[in-house]
Amino acid sequence: MKILIHTDEYYPTPQACAYRMKVLADAFTAAGNDVTVIASAVNRANGEIGDHAERIIYVPAARMRKKTTLLRLLNNLSFAVTSLFSAFAAGRADVVITTSPPLLISLSGWIIARCKGAKLVFDVRDIWPDVATEMGNLRQDGAACCVFRRIADFMYRHSDAVTTVSPGKVEKIRAHLRRLHVAAEGKTVLFGNGFDERVLQCRLDSALMEKYAPPGVFSCVYIGNIGLAQGLDVLLRLAKETSRPEARFLLFGDGAQRAELAEKAAAEELKNVSFCGVLPHEKVLSVLSAAQLSFIPLKNANMRDSIPTKIYEALGIGCPVLLVAEGDACRVVEEAELGCCVSPDHPERLAEVFDEMVGQYARYDEQRRAGARELMKRKYSRQQIAKAYEAWLHDLTGKN
Repeated sequence: MKILIHTDEYYPTPQACAYRMKVLADAFTAAGNDVTVIASAVNRANGEIGDHAERIIYVPAARMRKKTTLLRLLNNLSFAVTSLFSAFAAGRADVVITTSPPLLISLSGWIIARCKGAKLVFDVRDIWPDVATEMGNLRQDGAACCVFRRIADFMYRHSDAVTTVSPGKVEKIRAHLRRLHVAAEGKTVLFGNGFDERVLQCRLDSALMEKYAPPGVFSCVYIGNIGLAQGLDVLLRLAKETSRPEARFLLFGDGAQRAELAEKAAAEELKNVSFCGVLPHEKVLSVLSAAQLSFIPLKNANMRDSIPTKIYEALGIGCPVLLVAEGDACRVVEEAELGCCVSPDHPERLAEVFDEMVGQYARYDEQRRAGARELMKRKYSRQQIAKAYEAWLHDLTGKN
């Protein structure tokens, strides 16, 4: 089977989309398929590609020196155009997988599939424009929302299948399909993100562990993008209101709100908060193995169908989670029995829950940690999910 993956972000870019697509590509090639990836050269960063079985075609796109709306639009549209022309060099394909967001590039994925006579899979990680309205970034009746809605509806109609990453997203997409009078049940399929088992192959960095989790300190870490969707203001509020003097709050990552949050922490003299820079993916195991808690927030309670991949990472390593969210993400933490959830609508409860977790930390014993690790491997392994995705593609295309 010849598979073409059409994605803005890909390996070695340290982003959630890149990790998802790389694990899928690895599973596809391991099963003997011919895989080609078309990705943006802008998001290649300066990383070393290393050995890889898939063919990667990096195409030019406008750079985003600042994350403004205009530059983001130019970046998306330029990749949509250059990827379209580069697809001619990719050869024949039995199936094209185009991933969203960004939603604007998906139309090129549709054109590529039509030109090649291939099946089209629309892989949806966040549902646009729904997620933007849930975050308050777009108005339901605004012109931009209308444009995104029309693009999304077009893709729902013209894709052979839609894959997505959480049960709530499956139901929401099926509701959109029913609104469009498109058969919903068989067209939408769940293939979650899950726990990347490659993390367990990384070496523990003892120096890093000692630096960020010294004796006598209760380390609560956040690892990931420091942006608008994360709502990390609540972490600063927690650092200010906790009654636990031994607690230290460590933020690893970068993003649109990092500078603003760092200034706020300095202005409020939050000595128990540190911004630690970007953490290489291979160091996640070390930090989460040493930390007492992984702090994972979502901006508001509207984002009930979102499951941050950080949840799977923390639970797969056996690190208890303090989650600020509702819906699908809470169900994963509750199933693992290794953490607590607080609604984004009630941030006033966060310090109370955190202090209780610190005071009763002994309940997160090795038995519970081992149970969470086993659950992630058995039910939420990203590698196993990717194998199931590959088998499903054979059924979709009719190829052996």
